[in-house]
Amino acid sequence: MRTSKLTFIIILLISTLYAVAQEQRQILDSLFKELNTAADKEKIDILNNISMSYWNQSLDSSLYFANEALNLAHILNDKKGVSDSYNRIGNVYFYRGDIEKALEFYEKCLDLRLELNDPKMIANIYYNLGSLYSYDNNLTKAIEYYTKGLDLSLSTNDQEGVISFYNRIGLTYQENAKYKEAIQNHLKGIEIAERTNNIESQAQLYNGLGNSYYEISSYDQALKYFFKGLEIYHELEMPEGLSMMYNNLGIVYQSLKENEKALEYYKKALEIDIELGSLYGQANEYNNIGTAYDDSGNKEKALEYYNKSLELNQKIDDKDGIATALNNIGLIYLDLGEYDKAYSNLKKSTDITKELNNTYNLANNYNNLAKLFLSQKQYTKSKEYLDLAIELSKQMNIKIWLTESYDLYHQMYSKLNNYKKALEYYKLYSEVQDSIYSNESTDRIAEMKIKYETENLETENELLKKDNQIHLLELNRQKNIMNYWIAFTLLILALAVLSFSRFRLKKKTNTLLKTKNDQLEETNHKLTSSENNLKELNATKDKFFSIIAHDLKNPFQSLLGFSETLYNQMDELEKEELSEYSRLIYESSQNLFNLLSNLLQWSKSQLGSVKLSPVEVNLYDSIDDVLSLLNISIAKKQIAVHNEVNKDTSVKVDKHVISTVLRNLLNNAVKFTDKKGEIRITSKIKDKNILISVQDSGRGISKENLEKLFKIDQEHSTKGTDNESGSGLGLILCKELVNQSGGDIYVESTLGKGSTFSFSLPLN
Repeated sequence: MRTSKLTFIIILLISTLYAVAQEQRQILDSLFKELNTAADKEKIDILNNISMSYWNQSLDSSLYFANEALNLAHILNDKKGVSDSYNRIGNVYFYRGDIEKALEFYEKCLDLRLELNDPKMIANIYYNLGSLYSYDNNLTKAIEYYTKGLDLSLSTNDQEGVISFYNRIGLTYQENAKYKEAIQNHLKGIEIAERTNNIESQAQLYNGLGNSYYEISSYDQALKYFFKGLEIYHELEMPEGLSMMYNNLGIVYQSLKENEKALEYYKKALEIDIELGSLYGQANEYNNIGTAYDDSGNKEKALEYYNKSLELNQKIDDKDGIATALNNIGLIYLDLGEYDKAYSNLKKSTDITKELNNTYNLANNYNNLAKLFLSQKQYTKSKEYLDLAIELSKQMNIKIWLTESYDLYHQMYSKLNNYKKALEYYKLYSEVQDSIYSNESTDRIAEMKIKYETENLETENELLKKDNQIHLLELNRQKNIMNYWIAFTLLILALAVLSFSRFRLKKKTNTLLKTKNDQLEETNHKLTSSENNLKELNATKDKFFSIIAHDLKNPFQSLLGFSETLYNQMDELEKEELSEYSRLIYESSQNLFNLLSNLLQWSKSQLGSVKLSPVEVNLYDSIDDVLSLLNISIAKKQIAVHNEVNKDTSVKVDKHVISTVLRNLLNNAVKFTDKKGEIRITSKIKDKNILISVQDSGRGISKENLEKLFKIDQEHSTKGTDNESGSGLGLILCKELVNQSGGDIYVESTLGKGSTFSFSLPLN
């Protein structure tokens, strides 16, 4: 598992606490001097402030001084002092992770503050209670207390408190994957922060909005708000905020496959973290830079930065960070074929993850170790780790690791020529993958709905702002009219001057109104365009499923029909008839398997889950491997197949991509070639690309049907020369995979004379 980490507000707080530690010591010295000369009642506040100053240095000391303040407050019967001391003690237990004790003291504090009827202090304890329940993953309770604090702040017109509660409510919803609610609350907070010119809060809220939009894959909106936050932190000269924004911008660009830009922003964040002396931030940035180089295929650079991340994580004793770095380093060595180093790092990562009791990462570690031993053909050890991974994945319902385990088992048994077992695990892989695909489809629809609704929400906010501006202009206009009438009674000259001013103001107002109306029209046009795009996507989806439903049904009908005949008439059939029915069942199964394989691969490409891993592949051998799978069909039709590719020709491409494309093109060539026909496979170098062609002497394709190829919304399926069936999905998949590999696909055909399908791939 190689991941980039989003930076949230907590990182900013850690960096800030680190930076101000020295300043806190000076404050403590000053507070202790005040304590010696202060009156008894003043000592309560001073002791509570000393307790707060020890938060990031010594929680034991913090608890001691808070209890001293509590004892003194009880002696003096100072209820406010008692409530403040309860709050400080609750804070200490909260920071220790003792939820029950923290809750006990926070509730005592709340009872006293309600009795004292101090709205601001009551709102403060509501904030702490909300934070406590949020930390304890109790969303309902957290939102309940934050909402109480928000309502209280609104009633007392505490704008800063209102902004703070909107931010916390937004972050709590974000942590619980309720992104629509998170966005709504952050937008409300921003509106107030902009109105009150609270610039720092605006930056924090922009960061929250950017993170929510990133989580629903709305990358353009995420970039928009991260850049807004970046601009404010530049203006405020806050290096911690700049580091956070640069890191998040890097993650968005990496998700957009723009690794150069991602590296640019990661390195800017790293420079700031080095200046701040933030080892935690540096470790995080080194990891993220490593993932960007890894995604770009630069394994040496990736290894360099993963090692730097490991070194810093070891220095600050961040075990989770150490485990992640070791895992990433192990995978790099696996890619480089250095298996001993790969095992050493992956094993260390696994041991630490066991110690942390992190089941999710442990299942991933076991899969990675299984992959390592599979690469070394140590199948027994590979099986051992796969079984462990599958057991954990099933316990925690981690489908992503379960599919990987089943796929690795499929690969293992394929290498062992145990095709029955290979097929068994391929079916398990497909079942879980289909389940993931179904869930991801539901999630994508939900994300699209959130995007649409939040876009409307932002549009409505903009319209509301414009309405307010127009209303203010109208009020100003009316006020000016009143002034004109008063001036008219006093002085005619003043009336002339004011009339002229009114004319100019009216002209300016009309111009502004026209501008606002034009903006509204543009906004409506965008909404209409968005609606049309959604309708088009739904139409394409419906057409696709109708094709798949039809083409999946036919092979199953054949299988059921022929297998039923065999079952019911086994004793009555001749040997030749048995052989013929078996052949027909085999061919139907083969067609169905190819269709399902294409469908699975196409679905993965649409979801963006296809991860290309280019390696050097011998083209001649790849063609021969595919032809061996088609031997029965070729022999049946007595087709002469000529592999004219040079035996030393190699190309750097993902193995699954080249295998899938060649399988589909050669299968089609055999399907549409008459008996005793001919197929030629050639290759040539053209403009830094290799062009691979499959030419057949079949029936050819009409000009009308040529235009339908490679289009999912155009239904096109032609029977082969031996009445073979197909869905047309194979060619669509070929185009998707070739395009993702940086190439293109072409077709030339003459009706009655045959077809030539060619695809290009970059040489490097």
